[in-house]
Amino acid sequence: MRHDIPKILLITYAFPPLQAAESFLSLKALSKVGSHTIDVLTVDVSEIGLALDESLKDYSSKYFGTIHKATPPSWITSNIFAKLRYFSFFPDRFRFFNKAMHKKGVEIGITNYDLVISWSQWHSVHLVALKLKKVFPSTPWLAHLSDPWADNPFLTRFPGYKASQYFLERSVIKNADAVNFTTNLARMLVMKKYPYSWINKTYITPHSFDDTLYPKNKITTRDKAVINYLGNFYGPRNPNNFVKALEIIYEEDPNFLNDIVFRFVGRWIGNEEWKIEDAKLPVGLIEVSPPVSYLKSLAEMNSSDILLILDAPFSNSVFFPSKLVDYIGSGKPIMAITPNGSCLDILSKVGGEHASPESVESITLGVRNLINKLRDGTLKFPEKSYREKFSNKFISRKFEILFKQLINN
Repeated sequence: MRHDIPKILLITYAFPPLQAAESFLSLKALSKVGSHTIDVLTVDVSEIGLALDESLKDYSSKYFGTIHKATPPSWITSNIFAKLRYFSFFPDRFRFFNKAMHKKGVEIGITNYDLVISWSQWHSVHLVALKLKKVFPSTPWLAHLSDPWADNPFLTRFPGYKASQYFLERSVIKNADAVNFTTNLARMLVMKKYPYSWINKTYITPHSFDDTLYPKNKITTRDKAVINYLGNFYGPRNPNNFVKALEIIYEEDPNFLNDIVFRFVGRWIGNEEWKIEDAKLPVGLIEVSPPVSYLKSLAEMNSSDILLILDAPFSNSVFFPSKLVDYIGSGKPIMAITPNGSCLDILSKVGGEHASPESVESITLGVRNLINKLRDGTLKFPEKSYREKFSNKFISRKFEILFKQLINN
């Protein structure tokens, strides 16, 4: 179907008010696609026990069309849904909403749209689009994978995960008209196991930030510099080695960190009982705060002196951390404790400090250098011309070009 203004249906489980990094990523990336009308098909998350964030309600209303919400099965309560995360890996617990999502997609009429986009996390959403594609084969379908699927290193450590996901992922990639990734390393990790010709329908469009969402407030004078980490810890992505490095620095020179405060804003999923008081550090050196709304997280970035990334100690990482793009947008100096890979590649171009997450010695040296540069005024700020490549004005334009290509093909 062709319209004067092309219509797109975004199918995703991650959309406001669900408080998830992916909700904000899809929202920003597509918000400035002014040449297309974008409706959304998602699930009603109000009663399933997940954290909600209403801070971008007006933003989503401004830039998106109709938000269609599928109703979850009546048997899924918040308690049941919380337990499902320990049992469902086909591909994730959101699979239990797929039937309702498919039914809603048929109801609203896929043929009314010129293009369908399925956007993960969570990867179950691609199976909704796959089923709809089989019913409506003439409507182009773009599958966007913010993270790898079968090869996700956070999940391949679970027995049977990779084998169970492979055929689901293969079916999606085979049948989608186009597949989009956020980094080339992620694309190559996923596509290396498939026929070479399939890579011709893959694209790379990175995460984006929106300048208009950052507060314009001025930082008030304070006694201590704030080094801020915003986001959750989970599995191997945790602060253990970082805290050990601070303990070494403090033991060697108790006064070196006197004018510094480190802030962790978020949760440690799976280890909620962790207390920073157990570390051999002075009280107040590390402040731990619960998660905040997305707009408040941008305000936290805006009032920080340095922004911190703590990645998992993999030998190589294909991930583009969602917080990194917002850090870049804030214009504040960045330190990434990250392995070789996508994050470090981006940081090396935009400018920032780096240490290896595998080595406490590397982190110790990196933090010392970081604080010395803060004090002598030699920290690098994000390089302006490279920073602009992650503005959502630029990224939305890249998506527009891709959409037109798929619709007119």
